[in-house]
Amino acid sequence: MRLNGKANVYENIVAEFKELIAVGALLPGDKLPSGRSYAVERKVNPNTVAKAYATLEEEGLIAVQPKKGAYVANGQAEKTDCAEEVIRTMGLWKELGISKEAICKALACVYGEAEKDGENI
Repeated sequence: MRLNGKANVYENIVAEFKELIAVGALLPGDKLPSGRSYAVERKVNPNTVAKAYATLEEEGLIAVQPKKGAYVANGQAEKTDCAEEVIRTMGLWKELGISKEAICKALACVYGEAEKDGENI
């Protein structure tokens, strides 16, 4: 991917890595180039690359390990995002007047732990 204009360099770096991850060119655990080497290769300020890496890390797409480098995340971020969405949904259920007991019963059904007339359902 080619960087388009100085004003969007940071966004272009983020978009480039997102695309590489999305198409499977970068897989979970793959190491990204160091910020400094990537900056030299692309002829951009290292702070710009650091900002892009920080954004990718905030979005859960990469994990930065001090003194080791940046790696493609293992997908845990998607699980976290999904869990946060479930929690928001449960908050809406509360606002709608659905009881905690009803929510717990629904969860028990999902996990195969619910009982109907003394038997698991």
